[in-house]
Amino acid sequence: MKISYLENYEALSKKAAELVKDEVLKKSNLLFCAATGNSPTGMYAEMAKSKALFQNMTVVKMDEWGIIPLDHPDSCESYLKKHLLEPLEITENRYITFVTTSHLIEEECERMENFIQHHGPMDICILGLGKNGHIAFNEPSEFLQPGFHKAILAESTIQHDPELSKGSEPAYGLCLGMQGIMQSKKIIFLITGKGKQDAIQQILERQISTQCPASFLWMHPNVECLIDMSSLSA
Repeated sequence: MKISYLENYEALSKKAAELVKDEVLKKSNLLFCAATGNSPTGMYAEMAKSKALFQNMTVVKMDEWGIIPLDHPDSCESYLKKHLLEPLEITENRYITFVTTSHLIEEECERMENFIQHHGPMDICILGLGKNGHIAFNEPSEFLQPGFHKAILAESTIQHDPELSKGSEPAYGLCLGMQGIMQSKKIIFLITGKGKQDAIQQILERQISTQCPASFLWMHPNVECLIDMSSLSA
């Protein structure tokens, strides 16, 4: 893992966007696995300034909340449309998505895993860091799921949105599994935001454990880890 420390979120976002642009100049039709949340928002905005570079790129949605519909403003689908798909003018035929409707979960997980196995690996996988050390919705656990799967979400993951806990079953999401992440050709790992100091410390100390899924990135040969210096303080 190559670690770079950036002075602030803006610098992190610009550096991440430059890394993506470098890769798309080498391969214009790359497969880009897109994270959501605050961490990559600035990067996507920087990428949009050079949107002509991405006219052949295919975007794969990394994860999605269960229970809430895709058109809900807090869904990953809505986020990606607002911050990535529309600004970069990604057409429908270059966007791979899925639904989390309960009766379609098994079918959707199988479909996405088949897509990854037949069209992957991802050329670029964007990852943020959860407060508990999760990546995508791969939460701390006794063991981690290799394939695309339904994940029961930790309490710290759903705190920001009470809607996620209103279903008849525990809050869940669907997400790319650890195998899909680890097989990616290049990973851009964005560490920014408050309340993540414990997870950051475990990662920096190379304490590889299923209790901190992000720590497994040490075993990947091509990870660019960008750390916003402000995330290191309380």
